[in-house]
Amino acid sequence: MLSFKQAIIPVITMVFLILLSVLFWEAPIQIALFFEIMIIISLALIWGYKWQEIEEMLFSSFRNIGNVILILFLLGMMIGLWIAVGTVPTVIFYGLQTISPQYFFILSFISTSLVSMAVGTAVGTASTIGLALISIAQTMGLSLPLAAGAIISGSYVGDRMSPVSSIAIITAHSSEANLMDMIYHMFKTAIIPYLLTALGFLFLGLSNFSSTTNIGDLELLSQMLNEHFQISFWLLLPPILIIVLAVLKVPTIINIALNILFSLLIGIYFTERGWSELLNIMFRGFSNRTGIDFIDNILARGGLTSMLELISLIIFAVLLGGLLEKMGVLNSLLKPFLHLIKKKMHLISVTIISGILAAGLGCNQFLGVFLPAKMLGKNYDQMNIERKVMARALGDSGLIFSPLIPWNVNALMMTAVLGVSTIEYFTFAFFPLLMPLSNLLTSYFEERK
Repeated sequence: MLSFKQAIIPVITMVFLILLSVLFWEAPIQIALFFEIMIIISLALIWGYKWQEIEEMLFSSFRNIGNVILILFLLGMMIGLWIAVGTVPTVIFYGLQTISPQYFFILSFISTSLVSMAVGTAVGTASTIGLALISIAQTMGLSLPLAAGAIISGSYVGDRMSPVSSIAIITAHSSEANLMDMIYHMFKTAIIPYLLTALGFLFLGLSNFSSTTNIGDLELLSQMLNEHFQISFWLLLPPILIIVLAVLKVPTIINIALNILFSLLIGIYFTERGWSELLNIMFRGFSNRTGIDFIDNILARGGLTSMLELISLIIFAVLLGGLLEKMGVLNSLLKPFLHLIKKKMHLISVTIISGILAAGLGCNQFLGVFLPAKMLGKNYDQMNIERKVMARALGDSGLIFSPLIPWNVNALMMTAVLGVSTIEYFTFAFFPLLMPLSNLLTSYFEERK
């Protein structure tokens, strides 16, 4: 066990390098993590560790992420197919048909939450239907920060608890919890915040109603989608299928693999694309040019290769987490506070605070989940608390709070896609803001039973 003074050094250097990378170098966070790993290895050698021990620590957590990487590759292939065959354009098309200015914000929240549950990615939801919605809000003359808050609130519903969400899968594996048990447990803390968020956006929509809406713009966008993509209710079957199979507790890998095969068959039947083109889209993503920049920007995504950047981040984070865990860095930092944990509520509170801090220090969701899980897992076992409780606390803190931290990668991506700064949309992202409080209150009443 390292001393507190020793343990604080890697934390300070990590914060320094990540801030340099994000704010000044304009380099991917992977580079900062690489240099941080080099620094910790150097410190370990100075502190007396042998290289064989360091190598074992580096790769100690790799056995737990093989299936996660496979799922991420499958998700990339599936999303590319969904765009190519017309599933995502169909979702956007039908969404446009139901939009009315006074109900725009609540419909944006509900529609993005449904899409995010189907596709399992906040960034994917925001960059497809979210981008369309923010553009529509602009043409309607509605508040863009409020629209961004609604879109982000809905997008992170699925990011947190969709059966096909990569970060939800990572949360379950990091916490050593069953994925479906974790998702069911997460619903308990999500119901009230979801309803309060919906009511909040309904009230704000009615009170901010504007009659300056240009219906023609909505009709033009719908017409462009209809001209360049096959639009059909049948194309909604892939996301419906993946939700049904998830409810039936079909293993996630089998679920997504079956959906890929089903989407391929739909692509052959509903589109003029051949097997070769669809298979290449599975690998490289959808990048066909319609000649309309707006539509091209919305739908150019997916493919196996689109997951490589995320997987590289996961690999570096796992290497870093293995070092921090096995060297006792994180335990040394928490040790002065662990003696204060006497009850279940104390441990859950520490988990939530640690998750948010880790998401802020690590600048991404993965470290916000992975590091606290490795730090506190043994405490849950010692107090005979199920790991799904820890997974839920992490989902309601580091995972869901990431888009509200201005220097976090998730917040930067949301700003890049929606064109609204974190500071502007922060107060309107009701769902992420309510989740930590909901978890604490729910856990309190569960403990009192």
